[in-house]
Amino acid sequence: MFQNLLSLLFATTLSFGSPTADLSKDPEYFDDSALIEVSSIPFKRPEFVAPAPLSARAGIAIDLTSQTLLYEKNADLKVPIASLTKLMTAYIVLDENDPETVVTVSSNAAAKEGSQMGLSTGETITIKNLLYGLFISSGNDAAVALAETNAGSEAEFVKKMNATAERLGLEQTQFSNATGLDYGEGYSTPRDLVLLSAYLLRDPTVREIVKLPSADVPSESGQVHHVANTNLLLGQLGIKGLKTGKTPAAGECLIALAESPEGNEVLTVILGSQNRFGDSKVLIDWIYRAYVW
Repeated sequence: MFQNLLSLLFATTLSFGSPTADLSKDPEYFDDSALIEVSSIPFKRPEFVAPAPLSARAGIAIDLTSQTLLYEKNADLKVPIASLTKLMTAYIVLDENDPETVVTVSSNAAAKEGSQMGLSTGETITIKNLLYGLFISSGNDAAVALAETNAGSEAEFVKKMNATAERLGLEQTQFSNATGLDYGEGYSTPRDLVLLSAYLLRDPTVREIVKLPSADVPSESGQVHHVANTNLLLGQLGIKGLKTGKTPAAGECLIALAESPEGNEVLTVILGSQNRFGDSKVLIDWIYRAYVW
């Protein structure tokens, strides 16, 4: 009737160590005690076999609370992921840096090509406000500024990205930069990305930022950056985040966090799409109709 992602996803990606270890002291230990108490596991109506065909090369959807797998298409296919890369950039910074730390933007970060939040060389701004630019406007300048602050250089930060991916059990993921631009050999899979997103959504700062359609982001040196969300689906079908991505190599990508009318959170990943917003709407609408909680 349904497949539980705890067994199909986490069991293959997380390593809990020896049976006698004190897992409660491991910061990456997945506490499944809450799942034991979950009373509302989605049940699929038999007449809803599959959604309408999607243009995406690969995708996945889960019920975020129970970790139940709702849909998958080539969920283990390794493909470029464009700016979805920035989820790992944010994860490391939120894990290791104080959000109130003030950063001085380098000329390298300010000049980064592609989408930007509009940083200038020498500008001073907090890490938290860089995260607004990272998530909302998908700023490559913000991503590099965060990487340099955390590790001294983007190259050193990429080493940490790959080490963190290994530690989190993202076995089919590799990063080559902090932005997701098409250089290097960066890739991931829907299954790995839904796991990374689930980890990231534990942080209330992330949830606070990704739901905003726009924001005016101040710096410590007096500039104000107006950033507009690249996720055009915000507010539709209960969608309240999470991250877009688009490059020639990756095509159109979108990870969407949605809340059904009944209050159930659904997380979808669409990769290599010709119409990321259309694919996501079709998938989420089908899930709302196909499943009963």
